[in-house]
Amino acid sequence: MLKTTTIKKINNWITEGFEKRNADSKECCTYFIKAWDALHENAPTAIKDFSLLVEQYNQGEEDYDWGGWIWEVGEELGIAGKEHPECMEHRIEFIEGFKSRFPETSDEELMEYLQRTLIKTYFLMGNDRAGKQAVKDFYAKIDYSVWGYIEWADALIKRVDNPTKVAYTNALTIYKKGLTLDDDEEFMDTLKNRIKRVEKFV
Repeated sequence: MLKTTTIKKINNWITEGFEKRNADSKECCTYFIKAWDALHENAPTAIKDFSLLVEQYNQGEEDYDWGGWIWEVGEELGIAGKEHPECMEHRIEFIEGFKSRFPETSDEELMEYLQRTLIKTYFLMGNDRAGKQAVKDFYAKIDYSVWGYIEWADALIKRVDNPTKVAYTNALTIYKKGLTLDDDEEFMDTLKNRIKRVEKFV
C-alpha cells in the first residue's frame, strides 16, 4: 500500500511543479515526473484502475486531485517539449507507462485523452510508424471518435514551420476519414471546420 510519507512526498512534488509552472515549464515537468515515478512505483500492484487508486489514497482535502493532475502532466510535457525535445520523449514514456500500469482505468475521458495525446506526440516527433499504431489502438477502443484523425492530421501540419502542399493534402485525406464516423455534433463540426481551413492550402 501507499505509505502516508510517500503520499505526502507525491503531493509535495505536485505542488512544487505547479509553483514552477509559469516560470519554467521544464522544471515543472521535472517535479511532475518525480511525483509520477513515486506513484507508479509504490501504488499497490493489485490496483489496475487509476480511478480506484484515487478513491482509496487521494481523498485529503488539501491534496490536488490526482485524476485531474494526470491531464496536467500530459499538457505540461507538451508545452515544455516545444523548447526541450526530450520532454516529448518523457511524454511518450509517461503515457505508455500509465497505460501499462493502469490498463483497467475506468475514467474513459482520461484514457481517451492519453491515447489522443500519444497519437499527436508520435506524429509531432516524426515517428509515423508508432503514430499509426497509436491510431489503430485508439480506434480499437473508441471507434466513434473523430479525435484520433484530428490529432493525427493536426500533427502532420504542426510538426514543420512551413507545411508543404503535400502535407496539407495528406492532412486533408486523414481529416476526411472522420466524416464517416458518428461522433457528437459539436466534434463533427470541429472536424468540418478543420477541413474547410485546410482546403484553402490544397
